[in-house]
Amino acid sequence: MTQSENKQIELSVVIAAWNGVSLLRDCLLSLEKQIETGGAEVIVISNFETGISESKKRFAFAKHIVLSEKTTVPELRARGILETRGAIVAILEDLCTFDCNWREEIEKAYEKPYSIVGGAIENFSGATALDWAVYFYDYGKYMLPVSSGVADTLSGMNVSYKREVLNLLSDNYEYGFFEFFIHEELKRRGHQLYLMPTAVIFHNKNYDLRRISVQFYHQARSFAARRVVNFPLSKRFSFLLASLTLPILLPTRVVLRMVNKGRHFKELIKSLPFLMILMSVWAVGEFCGYLCGDGRSSKEWK
Repeated sequence: MTQSENKQIELSVVIAAWNGVSLLRDCLLSLEKQIETGGAEVIVISNFETGISESKKRFAFAKHIVLSEKTTVPELRARGILETRGAIVAILEDLCTFDCNWREEIEKAYEKPYSIVGGAIENFSGATALDWAVYFYDYGKYMLPVSSGVADTLSGMNVSYKREVLNLLSDNYEYGFFEFFIHEELKRRGHQLYLMPTAVIFHNKNYDLRRISVQFYHQARSFAARRVVNFPLSKRFSFLLASLTLPILLPTRVVLRMVNKGRHFKELIKSLPFLMILMSVWAVGEFCGYLCGDGRSSKEWK
């Protein structure tokens, strides 16, 4: 790859694929026309092989890389970043589809003086109350309406970075790209997170209660363990105690947030039993992470 060829790539889109070829197909179909204009590349990093050969033929614009089925989502993201050449690197997952103006809006956001840009997330997967519960908790904060501007957090499923800020932190994601901790470190170094509501993607996954409960437990435990890894025992203990309030605190936050947005009241009410279950599972995961560390939970998000 020559230097001049490198300059032609303005946007790299990394898709961490871990949900199967059906969702990956929907994801790539929604992105295809936005890539045809040139100046962009798509890197699909999957931890499954079934159907990938067909995906390569159908979506020749995307570079497909298959890793071991044991590869976690943060590890897929990290490997994907290493494969990119663009000045801007966007990180997404195969459980999303793209609004037709997503690329245009992401690139427009980088005309502003920011190095980390995220977008909004709407729900396309509302078949069941459980689907809505997962969406409300994981992505409801980024549901429209949201205001453009500097944000405290951005979702790891619709986020992008200038190449130079990723290079600054390459050691931080050598073993997995965990966006919460990457963003906290970038903020500590003086960078701001910018939310561009017009850069919209759509959550597009249906869930099984047992599987998503197991996933929530492991994600929560891994998050908690990583969060307090360098904390003194006294501070760690305070987080442990605070986690006991999460089964009430987390659903309350979700409900208040959704009420303030003024949309999907019916879906919110129907999802409440599942929200309570999932938030209780999350609380147990955080409690175990603060008390006992990661265990093997960081290896279970796959």
